[in-house]
Amino acid sequence: MNFLGALRHTVRVEFTGIGFSDPGAAGARLDALVDAGRAGLAANLAEALAACAAPDAALVRLERFLERTLSRETVLALMADVPRYTQLLLTILDQSHYLTDIVCRNPEYMSWLWQEAELEQAQPREALAAALHHQLGAVAAFEAQCRIIRRFHRREMLRIAARDLFVHASVASVTADLSNLADATLEGALEAAAADLYVRYGRPMRCSDARRESTFGIMALGKLGGRELNFSSDVDLIFLYAAEGDTSGGHSGVMGNAEFYQKLGERVIRALAEHTEEGHVFRVDMRLRPYGNAGPLTVSLESAVGYYESAGDAWERQALIKCRPSAGDLALCREFIERTRPFVYPRYFDDETLEAICDMKRLSEAEVAGRGRTGIEVKLGRGGIRDIEFTVQMLQMLHGGRIPELRAVNTLEAIVALGERGLLRPFEASALASNYAFLREIEHRLQIEGGQQRHVLPETSVKRDEFARRLGYPDGESFLSAYQDRTRETRAILERFLAVKGAGTLWVADLLNPLSDGEEGVARLGAMGFAAPEKARGELLLLANGPPERPHSAHVRQHFASVAPALLEALARAGDPDASLVRLGQILATVAAPGVIYDVLRWSPEFCGHLVTLVSNSRYLTEILIRDPALFETFSSERVLAASRSREDLKGELAYLSQAYDSEAALYRLRNGETLRIGMRELMLNTTVLDVGRELSVLADVCVEQIVQRARALAAARHGLSEARFAVLGLGKLGGQELNYGSDLDLVFVYEGGAGVDSGAYFAEVGTQAIRLLKEPTQYGFLYDVDARLRPDGSKGVLAVSSNRFSQYFTEEAQAWERLALMKIRAIAGDLDFAEKIAEQGRAIAFARPMKPDEAVHTEALQRKLAQNASPLDLKKGEGGLAEIEFAVRMRQLQYAADVPELVRGDVLGAIDVLVLNTLLDAEAFGALTLTYLLFRRIENRIRMMDGRPNSVVPESAIERADLAKRIGIEGDLAELVVEHKVRAHAVCRKILSNANESK
Repeated sequence: MNFLGALRHTVRVEFTGIGFSDPGAAGARLDALVDAGRAGLAANLAEALAACAAPDAALVRLERFLERTLSRETVLALMADVPRYTQLLLTILDQSHYLTDIVCRNPEYMSWLWQEAELEQAQPREALAAALHHQLGAVAAFEAQCRIIRRFHRREMLRIAARDLFVHASVASVTADLSNLADATLEGALEAAAADLYVRYGRPMRCSDARRESTFGIMALGKLGGRELNFSSDVDLIFLYAAEGDTSGGHSGVMGNAEFYQKLGERVIRALAEHTEEGHVFRVDMRLRPYGNAGPLTVSLESAVGYYESAGDAWERQALIKCRPSAGDLALCREFIERTRPFVYPRYFDDETLEAICDMKRLSEAEVAGRGRTGIEVKLGRGGIRDIEFTVQMLQMLHGGRIPELRAVNTLEAIVALGERGLLRPFEASALASNYAFLREIEHRLQIEGGQQRHVLPETSVKRDEFARRLGYPDGESFLSAYQDRTRETRAILERFLAVKGAGTLWVADLLNPLSDGEEGVARLGAMGFAAPEKARGELLLLANGPPERPHSAHVRQHFASVAPALLEALARAGDPDASLVRLGQILATVAAPGVIYDVLRWSPEFCGHLVTLVSNSRYLTEILIRDPALFETFSSERVLAASRSREDLKGELAYLSQAYDSEAALYRLRNGETLRIGMRELMLNTTVLDVGRELSVLADVCVEQIVQRARALAAARHGLSEARFAVLGLGKLGGQELNYGSDLDLVFVYEGGAGVDSGAYFAEVGTQAIRLLKEPTQYGFLYDVDARLRPDGSKGVLAVSSNRFSQYFTEEAQAWERLALMKIRAIAGDLDFAEKIAEQGRAIAFARPMKPDEAVHTEALQRKLAQNASPLDLKKGEGGLAEIEFAVRMRQLQYAADVPELVRGDVLGAIDVLVLNTLLDAEAFGALTLTYLLFRRIENRIRMMDGRPNSVVPESAIERADLAKRIGIEGDLAELVVEHKVRAHAVCRKILSNANESK
């Protein structure tokens, strides 16, 4: 067609509404295509061209395709008859000259795409790999197999592009499809590369076991690792082999495994990346492997793990977030990922590593800004794809060590997980996911047009208008407006996480600046309730900057500055913010790396409140936390604290700790972690004092059970194993399940009588070793103090007694007060069925009869002597205290147990309830005893929680009493309240005891 001929043409009426840039040339081409013999073609073609962003180019490409197809008439007839086929064809031709090249090179692919290809769903990796494997089986030569891989890849790229452009599949589905294709071609390349090498050198074998074959795996990183590949991505790979050794030998001899796998890796890369007449499959980037370009192409599992453990850089930690098994031995790849997980996701992230990663981000942004493309660079520009990925990966690295759900390789999946765990606000999670899909769609359109790795928006208005139409926008201006809105939104979210100074808290930065007078900040502290704001500022400066001899790094100072506003708010809510801040300073002064704690506080504002509550109420629990910072997660959220734990739960946790940590430390970590959790449940959730007692007792039961197992093994090594059954019994607070913080354990050891002459020595050794293991200080701390004086014959008797002697002693020889102690007996450990039997015998003896008059007189005298020198503020020993309440209840239980079997029980409140239900205690006495008992137990718990010592005396200092009352939530003078309740309780106790004596 000549130029003058084109000028004479006008566009047919069916095509007048289409915005051709050259109507004359378009009209000439359309006349050549559309004639009277093809009914429907003009209408179908007009509809398809109207949807094109560049209808002139689409028409030119259609002519080219028709010239290459085997039957021009057949294609035109199909276009005339089937509008959807015409739309599919014109969409491909309009959107991409890369796709046009594919269908012109292989016109039969268009028939396959229309008739056979699955366009609605992504193809599974396994299906693609099986199809390619089948095709590779038809040829043997490596070069021929490489040609097959390229053709297979080319055809599948056409299918996936059609899903994106024509079916409008989601970004997640398209990227998954592309990633599955990459995995399948990697499997095919590995198959092709290995076949000839196996013939020449044999199979690689392990030097540790010459009968076992070594294996080879390909791990994907970057976009392929995240299953979010685009249309012109490089594939970032690591080649890994299982073990060193030599090959089994072939017609070219024997070769070391390292050399064999080097050749294998080179051939895999050649099969994918070499440019041939069939093109290439993917560009391969191996720079993310251990040691980068300076290291070997393939690396053994042990060498790779060792590298990351000893020499891995911050950027490699970030890169490995997206590490995923891709081809070959997937189990080998998974082992590598599991073993490098502590490197990628440390329990707590250090400041220097995070700052190094941020530095790399800033350098990347500076490079883009230097090219003047900050606003049009889809990947690296402000608010672009990399900003979203950086935000997500930063949060993953900071929290993934403690929250396994965050360890997703896929960006969209990670955003969902971060939103669900509250690390992204709901709006932020929604915005990041939406903007990521938006930007990835733009990236796809940029790359699919020419099959090139492009990330920059068109810079001329004409080109930008055309590109905008490809995305469904009317023009470039409307598209650019939407693009800028979304990138600004994304950037704002990123900057929230990078910002050191939060909005409205600049006064905090001034307050923490040692070169400033901090005048405004000091005034703010006074308004927040600090009694001595200047002194409080001194404490805050110390926390922020560290002591002069050991100043904090800039990173630690920045982290404290970011967390200080939330921390100050939490302190202001405390009863005494000045004292709480001083305690916090004293605690953190002992921490070698305060940045770790600041980092946790920075990402969990809720945790600030929890930590302030902790330091305000308990030096004992805080010291547990400081000794083991990994226990932060014990109370990082109320969800973690929600439920109490059973004995089986704790045994399961102990089994996990024994595998995950030093097995020797496991029991101590369980005891400390669960004690801390129970304490935080009481502080944060207001669990009752009865629940606290039960939970601490269950924890002690598990610890004793484990220690007794160790003690029996030690005793067996010295005395030989005894077949006799064995019981560990609890008395006192342990027996009554009333333990509190710092309680010792009253234990009695009983073995089955008549089971062998050596049983006594063996079980005495068991008892000795058990007490030693429980009490002995170790590098992990100690478990419990133990009191074994309540055993038969007390401290003068043997440590472990036979069941016969146990029964004989308490039936015939025990004093009355010993029978009272026996009322709380409970099976703790050993052979539990036997222990329950002995406990039942003990209860039967204890409750067998009321006290005789002389026994009651003697026991009451002991009770009065105990109370004689006690302080009026002693919750336990004074008149009307816990000891007298329990003594009165026990006497009433003994008095009526024969008639009311439900009174045979060890817990005080349960016994009081039974007495009331059976009209053995009036309502007034019930109220006085119950309220006093619960109040005193609650106050005692909080006193002991502070220092972890067995103290039951309310502080004499009015200031300390006021602080204690505020922490418990009691108004008024605590001393007056205690004395008032003691007077009421003592009167009731005297009445109960008088009635008991009269009845005798």
